[in-house]
Amino acid sequence: MKRSCIALAAFVLSVSAPAIAQPVKVFVLAGQSNMVGYGVGRQLPVELQSQPDIWYDHYNPDAREGGPYAQATSADWGPLEPKGEARRYGPEITFGRAIAAAYPEHRIAIVKMAQGGTNLVDHWGRGLAPDPEVLHKSQLYHALLGKLDSATYEGDRALRYPEEVTRLDGALARLESEGQPYEIAALVWMQGENEAGWSAAFSYGDTLRGFIAAIRADLRVPGLPVVLGRISDNLYPANGGPIAAGKEANIDAVRAAQVTVAEEDPRVAWVDTDDFTARAPDDTYHFDSAAYQLLGERFADAYLALVREEGSSSASSASSTASAAAGGGGATGGGATGGGATAASSGSTAAAGGAGSAGEGGRGATAVSSGSAAAMGSAEAAASSGGVAPGTTGGSGGCGCRTAAGQGAGTAAAALALVAFAGLRLRRSRGHGQG
Repeated sequence: MKRSCIALAAFVLSVSAPAIAQPVKVFVLAGQSNMVGYGVGRQLPVELQSQPDIWYDHYNPDAREGGPYAQATSADWGPLEPKGEARRYGPEITFGRAIAAAYPEHRIAIVKMAQGGTNLVDHWGRGLAPDPEVLHKSQLYHALLGKLDSATYEGDRALRYPEEVTRLDGALARLESEGQPYEIAALVWMQGENEAGWSAAFSYGDTLRGFIAAIRADLRVPGLPVVLGRISDNLYPANGGPIAAGKEANIDAVRAAQVTVAEEDPRVAWVDTDDFTARAPDDTYHFDSAAYQLLGERFADAYLALVREEGSSSASSASSTASAAAGGGGATGGGATGGGATAASSGSTAAAGGAGSAGEGGRGATAVSSGSAAAMGSAEAAASSGGVAPGTTGGSGGCGCRTAAGQGAGTAAAALALVAFAGLRLRRSRGHGQG
């Protein structure tokens, strides 16, 4: 028995050792409160309550005012798990699990920064001045990118939180300090409910294009895959939604813009949320716990479909050296257009606009599984190795994305996921105290 254990351990290490040399795949998740998530962490299967094989960096700018996420700001990479006083989660929990199953030879890392009630016009655009109405929601583009942000912040655009530890640049710097190669794999964006309540809805397509172009330019990844969550039809007053009657055209405009942006850009996809159950009758902006699990699966399906269409097993991405050199350095950086590889617009979304509603989203009565073959194909391996097949999967519903759903990981990849999982956990527990 002892000899068998030694042989198994040697096999695990021999298989996982070359895999560890692969670049870390870094995924950026951002948006408003349906990206923050209202999933109830204590109700998750035990295997999803903490996933040390997936690295996680988390920040909610609500913490700027000492809110419920004040103690949940990452100081280093940690396990993927619910955050905040209420231990809530969003789509990252099952997204990370499905991506890890699809890429067992890579370490997966997620940087998530999301803030409820935010919009592209006042909060997320590159180079914006602080929002005087809600200062803690100000300049989120810089809070996300940090020194990678190429905008200049001077005069009335001076940074509101100049000493704040920023997310993506800090997370990447930690990888570099460990000698870890990495690639920026994708941006996953769940936002738009806010604009659906006011006039910014009718320019949402242009502001979204500018935001995506700015991100790609500052990261120097002109082909960065982007996955959008289309806002739910539960916002409509006819469906019991919170947006006032007479504003249906606003909701239509945001939803149509999200689909159009995805259809016109071969590196952008969208996923459907119309079948998701609302969190509560009096909170139809947000989804219930099961819906956030399904949303994560659909995001993963859409990303995998995008990179499969390119005929590649990995996303177009920047190396650690290129990413570190991107941009002009935040407050002291040069030029609103930055040093990116694309001729991008400034992304400041150049629109004035009112405060808007703090809208979010949610809809539906039936939760249809994404049917991710990559995740489902490795369900048995993930469960036996401390992982889990994503969410409450059932049926064979599509991802609701622009591209065809479903990934073919196969049994060989599933077996490799089992072995690599054990090897990576051993390596990470030594280096980061996350056993």
